[in-house]
Amino acid sequence: MKSLLLHIFIFTTGILSAQTRVSSIPVDSIPSDIPLPTITTLKNPAEGNIFATVPFWGGGNSYLVAYDNLGTPVFYRRTPGYSSDFKVQENGLLTYYDYASQKFFAMDSSLTVVDSFWTKNGFTTDEHDIKMLENGNVLIIGYGGKFFDMSQYVQGGDRNASVLISAIQEIDKNRNVVFEWKDYEHYKFTDVGPAVNLLDPSFIYTRINSVDLDLDGNLIISARNLDEVTKIDRKSGSIIWRLGGKNNQFKFLIDTIGFSAQHSAKVLPSGNLLIYDDGLYHTPHFSRAIEYRLDTVSKTATMIWSYRHSPDIRSVFWGNAQRLNNGNTLIGWGRSDTAATEIDPKGEKVFEMTFPHDIFSYRIFRFPFKVRGGLSSVSDVYAKADFSLEQNFPNPFNPLTTITYKLSTETHIVLKVFDILGREVVTLENENKQAGRHTAVFNPKNLPSGIYIYRIQAGNAIQSRSMLYIK
Repeated sequence: MKSLLLHIFIFTTGILSAQTRVSSIPVDSIPSDIPLPTITTLKNPAEGNIFATVPFWGGGNSYLVAYDNLGTPVFYRRTPGYSSDFKVQENGLLTYYDYASQKFFAMDSSLTVVDSFWTKNGFTTDEHDIKMLENGNVLIIGYGGKFFDMSQYVQGGDRNASVLISAIQEIDKNRNVVFEWKDYEHYKFTDVGPAVNLLDPSFIYTRINSVDLDLDGNLIISARNLDEVTKIDRKSGSIIWRLGGKNNQFKFLIDTIGFSAQHSAKVLPSGNLLIYDDGLYHTPHFSRAIEYRLDTVSKTATMIWSYRHSPDIRSVFWGNAQRLNNGNTLIGWGRSDTAATEIDPKGEKVFEMTFPHDIFSYRIFRFPFKVRGGLSSVSDVYAKADFSLEQNFPNPFNPLTTITYKLSTETHIVLKVFDILGREVVTLENENKQAGRHTAVFNPKNLPSGIYIYRIQAGNAIQSRSMLYIK
């Protein structure tokens, strides 16, 4: 059906295919493996381009892309491996997370990398979020493994459980950690929602997935596995209030169901809270965006706006909600066939796009941003290496996943898998390999759910990536 529509514009229904667009940018100059979305609604959306990272997983190269309202790439950049959270910061820099190096990178308006950011004190940089502050500092999330005797917290708990913990760090210009907040020091293990089984020998604890500043300069974080948004004192680290989950301190007004497994919580200029709610535990399951006005004295959370797609979108993870300058709201639906929807203040749909089957973007944003020099065809952010390690697919996975790597010359390689505490799980390969593309299959068998690290050593060079196994 799509091929039949290749050179047709159907203005009466607002449906346009990006592949049909005739523009000043020749379509055949765009790399063939950049996914081109189909625009299914176009009715005077907000100013700016659509920012996405595609594909989030699967085959082909990985790209940072900004699409126009017809779905044509305006600028793009290929990255060595998977990337996420491509957006414009308030200082005008573009940032994104790179899975190959496990760092965030910042680029100027010519798409030149000018800085990079990563967590310290033994934590691995988490891909979920980064916020650049006015003073030049950055807020980022980290994760790491830690052993706990869970029998002290829950009957039947493992006495040597491997737990993936989260931390918030504020990093200054000199790469010093000036603030650090660890989840297990402030939450209780029993605070978790149904996503976590505390009897497992290995589990992911809070799964913090967004960080923002409130108007008073304190922190607002989203903890997915607690179904909670928390406000934290940026100086002392103490919890100021808790919204949602088992320890909710607010009475929800108008909204009767709250949120669950949310993927972002952002503070609006009004002080209201805009949340993207994956809604994993709603009955029936549906995802939505929702805005609350919080009264922290009377402890009420009043729903003043929400959007639920029709028909329902049931995203399991990822996604975001962004309030635009003209008052519209852009929703990235995460792991869904519908990629993004833009709604005006009246609740009318003014823009919607879908990617080809099995193509997803971790989050999707809209920004009025122009690249200096126009369309970019820069091939890589980094210099070429003698080998490259790709993100496993599928990821998360169950029961099997495939690890792919490429060698430019014949090399002896060692491919191993480790748990989050650095203990070796299995050696998948230890042999000479010819130049070219190779794959290896990882079967966790009786291993517990959790994050695992796969590492390849080719000669003296080493690369590693993380993967998530869910039983």
